[in-house]
Amino acid sequence: MNESLFHLAEHTSRSIFLTGKAGTGKTTFLNEFVRRTQKKHIVVAPTGIAAINAGGVTIHSMFGLPLRTFLPTTDRIDSNIANNIADLMPHFKYRKDKLKLLREIEIIIIDEVSMLRADVLDMMDFSLRHVRRNQQRFGGVQLLLIGDLYQLPPVVRDEHVLKQYYASPFFFDSHALKEIPLITLELTTVYRQKDEKFLEILNDIRDGEINDIDFDALNERYLPDFEPKDEAYVYLTSHNRMADEINQKKLKDLPGKSHFYQADIIGSFNENQFPNEEVLELKVGAQIMFIRNDASGDKKYFNGKLAEVVSLAENEINVLIDGDDEVYKLKKETWEQKRYSLDEDKSIQEEVLGSFNQYPVRLAWAVTIHKSQGLTFDRLIIDAGKSFASGQVYVALSRCRTLEGIVLKSKITPEVIYADHRVSKFQEETHANERIEDILNAEKYDYSIHKIISRLNCLWIEHAVETWYRTAKNAKLVDKDKADFLYQAVKVQASSYAKVYDKFGKIIRQKTQKFIQGTDTWEEIEQKAKGAVNFFFSEINTKVFQPLKDFYAETKGVKGLKQYNEDYRVFLGDLQDYLNDLKTIRLLETPLFDKENDVQVSAKIAKVPSHILTFQLFEEGKTIPEIARERGLVPETIFGHLAKFAEQGLLDLSRIFDKEKIRTFEKEFRKNDGHETLTDWKQALPPTFEYYDIRILLNHFTYKKNKNDAAS
Repeated sequence: MNESLFHLAEHTSRSIFLTGKAGTGKTTFLNEFVRRTQKKHIVVAPTGIAAINAGGVTIHSMFGLPLRTFLPTTDRIDSNIANNIADLMPHFKYRKDKLKLLREIEIIIIDEVSMLRADVLDMMDFSLRHVRRNQQRFGGVQLLLIGDLYQLPPVVRDEHVLKQYYASPFFFDSHALKEIPLITLELTTVYRQKDEKFLEILNDIRDGEINDIDFDALNERYLPDFEPKDEAYVYLTSHNRMADEINQKKLKDLPGKSHFYQADIIGSFNENQFPNEEVLELKVGAQIMFIRNDASGDKKYFNGKLAEVVSLAENEINVLIDGDDEVYKLKKETWEQKRYSLDEDKSIQEEVLGSFNQYPVRLAWAVTIHKSQGLTFDRLIIDAGKSFASGQVYVALSRCRTLEGIVLKSKITPEVIYADHRVSKFQEETHANERIEDILNAEKYDYSIHKIISRLNCLWIEHAVETWYRTAKNAKLVDKDKADFLYQAVKVQASSYAKVYDKFGKIIRQKTQKFIQGTDTWEEIEQKAKGAVNFFFSEINTKVFQPLKDFYAETKGVKGLKQYNEDYRVFLGDLQDYLNDLKTIRLLETPLFDKENDVQVSAKIAKVPSHILTFQLFEEGKTIPEIARERGLVPETIFGHLAKFAEQGLLDLSRIFDKEKIRTFEKEFRKNDGHETLTDWKQALPPTFEYYDIRILLNHFTYKKNKNDAAS
């Protein structure tokens, strides 16, 4: 199903809840989708650790959400208890770069969604609709929700407040989510547990159908006096304090001295989201657990794999991995804290704010059920009757690969087994595994055509040209006649493209309907779409973008036009983004842009050297004081610029000096008394000659002399 699932997420706008038992490959799919997708996306999660493990950011940091409970009402509410809609809106005053980012997103991937509260999802909805100015739910953004609702539930502090507005704290009771056609797809191949009998028991617990046979099988693992000897077991606890006490006692009981390993923290990394201990304390003989998969490709260890420390030294940890007989030298791993940003071509990029570099292990005689989320163990000790909250027995048991690997310190009774029927009801109502191909085939063509029509949309250009021209008329332009002519030419082109675009939209929609009815071929649609993409790129680039860019080059840097040029630059940037986007358009998997038409599109103007800008104004007939005022420079600098052109004989000296001054200098030049420096010349000439006068005159007459010498 995974390939069909990818295509459904990639080639439709359908929002999806991807679920599956522990070990079915949900995280693998997330990573694969992020690697392959062409959609602009972000990855978020409800908690800091979950976000770091998923390679994303927290929902609250991404959207700037308040931590208090949200109630979707305009009624007055005690702000010490919860936020209402009015309280929420001030949180949406984002920086300009965050606004741009949120407006570009096409799909949001939310990992560990079992821990996501319904009200947090509704706050996301309000944020996206507000920022994107789009009243569709979530501002029209597609959602890919990933997690297992039978794992850890949302943490709710004020449930009595929340339940006044929400049927449950689970994400699926979000008011916004109920208004979109969400489907549930379940991964069913379990890679973690290979024990069929154990799988059946887990399924029965999960579905609330556990029977006496299941209880009997589970309670065969009831061994109250069991103490691990040679084999490594992990004690699964409900609270951090219990796990810490067990680990510290076991560590203290070991002989030998402790070694301490400091994490390397670079940049900004929230200490509440450290993925491991900042200072790792170990002894030889310590039982440890890997908290990451082996990134080297050797697959020596995985998340949850146990090992024993066999030797320690400064900056060195050697371990014996459970089930292996070779000593393995640990290497540090890096976790990154990120934020998302837009680059110049409006692609969403991950920006690393900080990194946490530490050995990927922690003490593992005991671990909490929360820190074991997503981990797999070979051997577990569970006190299910005493330690766990209602509903967490399934979570605890599913952490182990086999039933034989579990030791129960207390019997499992019906009282500690709890199946939330709200969860099973939601999944049954939205379950779509059998319909995935039908949904994909029904929606992918319309979606693909809709995307092309949307991305080809050039109607905005005509309005943008009008806005530019209004600004140009109010600016102190050097050549208003040229601006008028350019406006008329570009406006005619933009208007004609708008008509072509409207016509294309009608034709391509008709052809799509005929294809669905079986009277047209997809190849004909591809050809039509390909023709449109290449037409708009070629026409708009050569007849709109390039002429406007050339005109911008003439006014860029001119004093008094700063705001005009800034607005103009933004306009050119929008055209550049539009044209570069056309190069990436695909119809399903088929690229539409013809690479033979490819030219670099950039709104950046090659920087004209300052002395050339000065000379251009000089050639237009402006005096040196006028050029200095227009360019915001002192006259001495303008003389220095013109001296460069005097070296090439390009200056008409009579526009700068009177005839007497030119004759006086020429007479001194012909004497050729061996002046080597400008100071020598200054001393030889009358006091009316400034250094900058001398430099221009010297360059001019030196050029003439060299030219005459070469000709003789």
